Amino acid sequence: MPTYAVLGATGATGANVLKLLLKNPSNIINVYVRSKPKLLAQAPDIASNQQVKIFTGNLTDTSLIASCLRDTDVVFSTVASNDNMPGTHIAQDTAHSVVVALMEIRMTEPSVKIPTIVWLSSASLNPHFYGQEPAFLHWLLATSFSYVYTDLAHAEKYLKMHQKWLKVVLIQPGGLVEDKQHGHAISLEKVGNFLSYADLAAGMIEVAEKGGYDWQGVAVVPTTNDTAIEWRVPGRMLKGMTFHFAPWMYSLTKALHLQ
Repeated sequence: MPTYAVLGATGATGANVLKLLLKNPSNIINVYVRSKPKLLAQAPDIASNQQVKIFTGNLTDTSLIASCLRDTDVVFSTVASNDNMPGTHIAQDTAHSVVVALMEIRMTEPSVKIPTIVWLSSASLNPHFYGQEPAFLHWLLATSFSYVYTDLAHAEKYLKMHQKWLKVVLIQPGGLVEDKQHGHAISLEKVGNFLSYADLAAGMIEVAEKGGYDWQGVAVVPTTNDTAIEWRVPGRMLKGMTFHFAPWMYSLTKALHLQ
């Protein structure tokens, strides 16, 4: 029976990965979240589901994360943020903790098989992907989510420092929206239009099941044109751009409860 770990199962991507994994009764799933009540509010049925074991803790609890990752085949790392917060380091914290946790496992069990990490990244970090879009559009995205992408870039640089013993697949989608599954494909060549989180999750699972994508940037692309347009994106980009050029505005808007 395949055993999976899902880090960040209350987020949009992680929740969809968990939902799809649960469709196969032979899957064993370790779920790591910061809030168990939030997880159970989203998926109340898993409280009594024997397929699922829930681990609750913060991103720096490497011993607990090691317990979650031990004896798994694949780790879906879906911890992410769309909030362009100055100085954000959630991706770096996740990368550091996963590496330390796996090192801990290796020290206690030297012959253990290390799971493949399916890491949620972004097409905006892959020159081959973002080179296909207009330069101005890439600038807009890179500026609007500058702190998010900087965090991701540092995290992935850290992961690559352990490339000799780690197996990581970099999932690099384009724009993501809340919508149902419409159909997806795996691509090493291009990024499509808006992709639903449900299709992204399905693509991540397909990549994990197929294997052979270690240390490659992999896009999950839509196979139809009927994915819903996310009309909140322009507002989110405007807010992110504001925080890029005026970082102090982030603290101000938070203090005024405007976000």
